[in-house]
Amino acid sequence: MLKKKAFAFMAALLMTASAAGCGKKEPAAEHQPEVTTAEETTEPTTTAAGEKKSDKDGKGIDLTLGMLSYVKKSKKSSANATASTLYKAINTVLVDKGQKFADNVIYSHTDGTDELNKYMHDTYYSPEEDIEYIMSADDDGYPLWLLCSKNTKKDDYVGVFGGNSRADELREMNWADVLKIYGYEQGKYSDIRLEKDEAAYNTQPAKKSISFGDGRTINYQELDDLDLMALSIGMEYDFGTSQKPFYLYGVFGKDEPFTADVPWEMPEHGDVEFVIEMEGVQIGRVMCWETGTDKSLVGSYNLHGGRYYLSDSSWDEILEYFGYTQGEYVEY
Repeated sequence: MLKKKAFAFMAALLMTASAAGCGKKEPAAEHQPEVTTAEETTEPTTTAAGEKKSDKDGKGIDLTLGMLSYVKKSKKSSANATASTLYKAINTVLVDKGQKFADNVIYSHTDGTDELNKYMHDTYYSPEEDIEYIMSADDDGYPLWLLCSKNTKKDDYVGVFGGNSRADELREMNWADVLKIYGYEQGKYSDIRLEKDEAAYNTQPAKKSISFGDGRTINYQELDDLDLMALSIGMEYDFGTSQKPFYLYGVFGKDEPFTADVPWEMPEHGDVEFVIEMEGVQIGRVMCWETGTDKSLVGSYNLHGGRYYLSDSSWDEILEYFGYTQGEYVEY
């Protein structure tokens, strides 16, 4: 019995050893260092901006060049837009003030204290940064072309607008070189001289409105003869010197003088009946009709307030509304 147990123990021991070595035909290899290819060990390239990009297949470099090109184009476009805005603001000031340049070329800046730049800065164009510019005038004294720069202390893109034959060349320069080309020294600005533009004054349309001290403005440019007649009757009572009695419903005779000091003439007319609608103690609205004409042809003008009812009514309807009888005039 003891021999059998010993034999069984030995058999189990042999089986365990056999299982542990099963499948091992060669001794285990020693640890070897990892081998990498040249492609895998290439260091990433570094751009001027400090951003690391892989130059594998050249894709990273192409992307960088594309972005730089986009930024450059964007800055050039912005500089040209600034030149365009400044050019138009200067032109607007000249037209508004009826002035023109007395010199062919000037060198100035938007924060200048001269009449042109101060008026432009306060009225039309007030940039956050002071902008230097060189401008050439045409034979009529108005802007022909304009060059400008926002940043004159270091390299910056030059904006160009207008008919300068060297535009493409100038856009690639810095501002210091542009100043040299035109014979200017940094900060030595021109004395801008303006003069009256006689042609502009001679072509300006006649003024078609009058203003009053109470803030009212009467625009008579677009009025037809009937409405101008109604306005004239109201103005005659307000500013005339004929001592005509004040009628709420009355007549303005065809030969009656028009004495009010206004910049228009009373339209030619026959006898004109009129109705005055009051607003407190002031003339609010005047309506009128030239006797002998179609009673649907009624003139009207609001001197105070905004009365619009009866606007499409005939003369008979207007008289009926106010309770007046044709030909029976009513004093105030």
